[in-house]
Amino acid sequence: MRANTEAAKVLTAVEGIYEDGEIELLERPEGLQRARVIVTFLPPLPSEPSREREEARKRMLNRMREGIDLGGPPYPTREEIYERDPKA
Repeated sequence: MRANTEAAKVLTAVEGIYEDGEIELLERPEGLQRARVIVTFLPPLPSEPSREREEARKRMLNRMREGIDLGGPPYPTREEIYERDPKA
């Protein structure tokens, strides 16, 4: 089989929707008038997050809001850090 155009020589992916035995392309491939195709069916997009996923998301956001306790004041003085005698 001979390719009629340069565009037919490369693989082109175009998203579409399959419904009731028909495929509707979401965009028109440039430079193609006729071509062989391989159709791959993808899993449907979830319309709503699952309950388990939503609970995990809430737990993650709560942990982020709480933050990590890295200590805090009172901070040591310079002399305490370097064990200096402030009167010397």
